[in-house]
Amino acid sequence: MLSVFGRPDGELRREIDENLILTEFRAAPDRFTVTVQDGIVTLAGSPETAALGHAIIGRARHVEGVVAVRDRLQYRRPSASPGRLP
Repeated sequence: MLSVFGRPDGELRREIDENLILTEFRAAPDRFTVTVQDGIVTLAGSPETAALGHAIIGRARHVEGVVAVRDRLQYRRPSASPGRLP
């Protein structure tokens, strides 16, 4: 029922890949896998930073036609500073 009022999944995927990841955030799209089914977006891959990943996820939630966003991104653990215990 929701898909009647939403945008086609392929259109949503292209907008997130091209407009959001590539153009808006200037991130390498090949670092991400974007799948959309019935308006539900799943983002997988490994962004350069956790902040970038969280920003993309947050912004994807506001793309017109997106019902939900699943965060399946792999975030690197920050390395311990020299002289400090992890």
